[in-house]
Amino acid sequence: MKPLFLIFWLSLSLIISGCAVSPQTIVLRPQATLTGPFYGQGRELTIEVEDHRTSSVLGSRGGVYQNSSVITITNDINAALLLAAQDSAAQLGFDGSSSAAPAHLRLILEELSYDTRTKGLINTISLNAKITLITRVGGSSHTGHYQSQRSHQFPQLPDAQKNQQIISEVLSTSLERGFSDISLANFLAKN
Repeated sequence: MKPLFLIFWLSLSLIISGCAVSPQTIVLRPQATLTGPFYGQGRELTIEVEDHRTSSVLGSRGGVYQNSSVITITNDINAALLLAAQDSAAQLGFDGSSSAAPAHLRLILEELSYDTRTKGLINTISLNAKITLITRVGGSSHTGHYQSQRSHQFPQLPDAQKNQQIISEVLSTSLERGFSDISLANFLAKN
């Protein structure tokens, strides 16, 4: 009887440990690829970035211990977003070579979230990224809100490298939407 009991507990332990999910830390590298309109026209653009999220945790990977199986960012998200925004501005022709009035852009990270739902053998990962761009020239300003949502399905929960990729992609899409906004281009053309 004891060997059967021992086998039962070992099997149960393996099943339970298989449901536990480890936390992950990732490095985000958002990067926008822009195709125009190239409305910078040599204007000088200064950029500042603010992270308005209430938590550094993006979300849970799921599993039995959802509160501890979280995803967090290890690099400085403000610095990563600043580099991506500066690269976007350069792609659009903002280089300070013209005499146009300088512009100031404030990029605010409003939300970046990761949610896991498991049904049967399929894990659905839902991602959400929301940014706000506030652009000022002299006494005039333009505000735009840009949100991207993505959903991915996996038979197994993604590893840190895959999560890093899909989270960077959803953030990059929000940046692309913001910098490609025709109303922002029109605002800068008029001011």
